[in-house]
Amino acid sequence: MQRALFVGTLLGAALLNAGCQDSTNPAASTFTPRPTYENREPEGLTSRVTGFTVDPEAYFLNLANCAPPPAQCALPPLYAEFSPLLQRAVVRNAPITLQDTQPDPATGQPPAPGAPTVSDANGIWTLDKVPTRRGAPFLVLSLGGQATLANNATLPLPPPLPTLPPVPEGNYVPTLTVRPVVPAHSACVGLEALQMSDKGILEAVAKSLTAEGTSTTVADLLNPARFGGVTVFWMYRPGFPVFRVPAANTTVTATSGRVLNVEWAPPGALPPALAPFQSTRGFFIPPGPPAPNSSLGIVAVVHPPLMGPPPVVHYEAKDVTTSDPEGRPWSLMQPVDLPVIPGVVTFAGLQLVSKTPSSTPQIPPPSTCLPGQ
Repeated sequence: MQRALFVGTLLGAALLNAGCQDSTNPAASTFTPRPTYENREPEGLTSRVTGFTVDPEAYFLNLANCAPPPAQCALPPLYAEFSPLLQRAVVRNAPITLQDTQPDPATGQPPAPGAPTVSDANGIWTLDKVPTRRGAPFLVLSLGGQATLANNATLPLPPPLPTLPPVPEGNYVPTLTVRPVVPAHSACVGLEALQMSDKGILEAVAKSLTAEGTSTTVADLLNPARFGGVTVFWMYRPGFPVFRVPAANTTVTATSGRVLNVEWAPPGALPPALAPFQSTRGFFIPPGPPAPNSSLGIVAVVHPPLMGPPPVVHYEAKDVTTSDPEGRPWSLMQPVDLPVIPGVVTFAGLQLVSKTPSSTPQIPPPSTCLPGQ
């Protein structure tokens, strides 16, 4: 800002002096200084980064328990602070930091994440002094730790909604949220720190691999000697940016790793033959030939252990449904390229777009801190 004011003052002085010159004398003025560039940007600018923690599995269970299918919940399916669906799914005491994606010039690898902050009773977290910059983004990283689900069973719901049952709780594992953050603004707000539990999708993956003959636990999935990590996609229907309704019958393709399409049923509702595959929260991967897609848009990609530098995997959404009223097939706004990261779960909660592009321009405010702003 100081640089802009400085240059603007010089330009204003030049225009003012030109207007006061004698028009009968074409000789160039010797009074007006020639504007020169001088960088007066202060060094060490920082951005205040704030957001909320949420367990996407718990949010979905709240939505599913709000009204039995095929009825729809009377609450709007939004990641909104006024919604009990989200309030019951926020995660408290979660250590949150940022993972820099800009390689260290000395090692060629991204630097270690900085000191974490902790989410409060409402799931809100704040990092006060993130270096202000453009270019390579940061990613929000949750370190798991002693984080706990809000799970407030007594939260009042507007009538005639039922009392939502508590969501089965578990331990939270290190989770990297796929959402680039470029802190080029003084404040970055509304950032999601998504939390993956060991009682949901990951437990279903471990049970599926175990049933195939490879004994696996959730801890094994995060063991770099056993696996290169897990990337979980949860795709949502097109709509408002905070609209969170699963995109039915979709999947992803990946240039590396094993793609597993994940399903859900109320815990204990599966027939005996499928019960051993179901996780505590109800997620499961059907045995037999791989399903072509997921009825909930949930996909887990399991990566083999690294044998060298981590590869970058190219992902694209796949929707085989054609429906003009729904604007299908849906797709990602653009394909996703992500590195394989052992020891963490990489989670991408992505909203798909209609096959018919919107004519309304989308101009997010600078406080969203998205690339290119």
